[in-house]
Amino acid sequence: MSKPYANLVPSVERRLSAWISLGETRKTAGQPGLRPTITIARRFGCEAFPLCEQLKEQLDQRTGETWNIYDKALIERVSQDERLSMAVLEDLGGPSRAIDRIGFFVPGYQSQSEVFRHIPKYLVKIAEGGNAIVVGRGGAIVTHDMPNCYHFRLDAPFEFRVASMAKRMELKEAEARKLVREGDKTREQFIDECLHVSVADPSWYDAVFNNGRHTVAEIARSITAYVLGEAPK
Repeated sequence: MSKPYANLVPSVERRLSAWISLGETRKTAGQPGLRPTITIARRFGCEAFPLCEQLKEQLDQRTGETWNIYDKALIERVSQDERLSMAVLEDLGGPSRAIDRIGFFVPGYQSQSEVFRHIPKYLVKIAEGGNAIVVGRGGAIVTHDMPNCYHFRLDAPFEFRVASMAKRMELKEAEARKLVREGDKTREQFIDECLHVSVADPSWYDAVFNNGRHTVAEIARSITAYVLGEAPK
């Protein structure tokens, strides 16, 4: 029996608890300074969540602070619960500026899009808070001009992505091929239609990594060095 796709994603409830805890810590400690945020875009079938977990582990250790992973499941979980939504936005400094800034960062953004209308305000506030690893949701586009944000993309050949999905989800090769083909058609089309840009355009990113040639551990080390200012100039 194959594994559900959701099983590849870190626990929503665990990360939600960490999100709220980070907000409480910042309120009580009054932590100063502009902390970095990392966005990860990926071609369907690339190993984004294993990469994010490697990044979190390395950044927690190197900075001595807690980082959190934010993805579609976590943001939608909060946006659909009014009590959680208000608590999280208040922890991050209130919702007002986030909504105003979206149109500035993304000229083509359509706020009336029912499927996407809640997401950008959370992405902006998450990015402002820092110590964040944002997966997908057009994060690189929505936060592109924010000075504390770093943007990366994972790509890989079709055969690598098929093999990766077959292994991680315990699928037969034919099923994995179908899944990757369908994912390629729908994932980036969603962002293209909402933001009117191509998330495959490399100009949105600080770097694009070939997941077929480099392990997630190698990529995580490179991103960590870049974000912490240790990469060769």
